[in-house]
Amino acid sequence: MEAAKKRKQYLNSNQIGLTAAFGGAAFAFRALGIAIPLVPPLVMDPGALMPCLAGMAGGPLVGAIVGVARGIPSGTPVVDLWAQPIKGIYWALVWKYVILRIKDPKKRWIVFGVLTFLLQFFVEQPMFTAGNSFLLDLYPFYPTWPFTMAWYAVLYSIFQFVIFAAIIKAFPGMFNWETGKKKSNQNI
Repeated sequence: MEAAKKRKQYLNSNQIGLTAAFGGAAFAFRALGIAIPLVPPLVMDPGALMPCLAGMAGGPLVGAIVGVARGIPSGTPVVDLWAQPIKGIYWALVWKYVILRIKDPKKRWIVFGVLTFLLQFFVEQPMFTAGNSFLLDLYPFYPTWPFTMAWYAVLYSIFQFVIFAAIIKAFPGMFNWETGKKKSNQNI
């Protein structure tokens, strides 16, 4: 009898739990319409941050799965079902290969804040604008859209960074965020 082939595990139990938690939150925020309205159709939506956080905590596959969960109840699923998973994937990669490689916590926070803005302005905003323009024909595509909506990118980046920072401060171990503090070996 042949030895049973051991299949490679795609997700460990921790990642499955992260996928369920963040995916459920992403789906619920979108399905319930929980968002802060701005100038129509723009909103600040905490559910849109779930694929990013999931990718940061669990890796690119977790971020992609949560992105799909985020896109399912969307009003524009043709855009969100591909764009939200991409957002989860690139945040996972930027988090692991750029932000966490910076050892000094103060510099890491600065780079994290700057990258939050740059990714919002140069990746997310053009990606969603192009999707809504080309796939849904909601409005004509102009390469200047991200610049004409720079106020939104700044505002949303601040919103995004504040939420990210609060969650990372509350659960640094979940995101592999080293605080620079020495752990005590004393028993309490």
